[in-house]
Amino acid sequence: MQCSTPGPRKAPKVRFRLIPALVLVAAIAAIVGGWEMFRRTEGGRIEATRQVQASRSEIRLAMDVTYSSGPIASEAYRMSDIDGTSNAQYTVTGRRGTAYRVVAPARRTKDPASDVAVLFGEAQQDGIWDLPDAPPRGDTSIRYTLSVAQVVGGQHGKYSFTFSDPHYWATTAGQQYHITLDKHKPVPDLVQLKSSSIAEPRYARLVDDFRTFGSPAFRSAIAAQREKLRLQH
Repeated sequence: MQCSTPGPRKAPKVRFRLIPALVLVAAIAAIVGGWEMFRRTEGGRIEATRQVQASRSEIRLAMDVTYSSGPIASEAYRMSDIDGTSNAQYTVTGRRGTAYRVVAPARRTKDPASDVAVLFGEAQQDGIWDLPDAPPRGDTSIRYTLSVAQVVGGQHGKYSFTFSDPHYWATTAGQQYHITLDKHKPVPDLVQLKSSSIAEPRYARLVDDFRTFGSPAFRSAIAAQREKLRLQH
């Protein structure tokens, strides 16, 4: 009788479904990647908004004119640009205390004549940050005080100075001589001495920047209020 010995059993075949598994992994990766992209984009937008809020832009310009005689006692020009919106007003006060005000509507304007940012650029070119106080010269019955202030991105600065008779400083301010005395050298010949002009036309240009600012309607209203005070004197 022959007995046959059974051979080793074969392990059952296990079929892995690889394609569905890979699709699941890819889907999870896409979700994670999309969330990360959204987080970065949204975070960048919030940060940009914060920076814009922190970088508030503010420009202020002022000119005050005082008169020691005549029907007008003082004039005050006030111009500002707050985050791109221009504002302008003018106040004239009479010798008896009567005051008239002209206010231009606040607006974002593309008209250079009414854009305070344009006025600021012109004033910078004409030295509003640089000119010093000037001693009383020429017609000293009228005094001008100019002021400028700026805030950009948390940084700020301001400056003001006073002078009289801008026409005098522009045309007839005179000559300045530099003399260096040395005991070992003879006194310099004053006839031959070289001089430099101390005329400064930028005072007049700055006054003109303020006087000519604004729309024709704004400037006409200013002229009308000045004339009203003259007639009351």
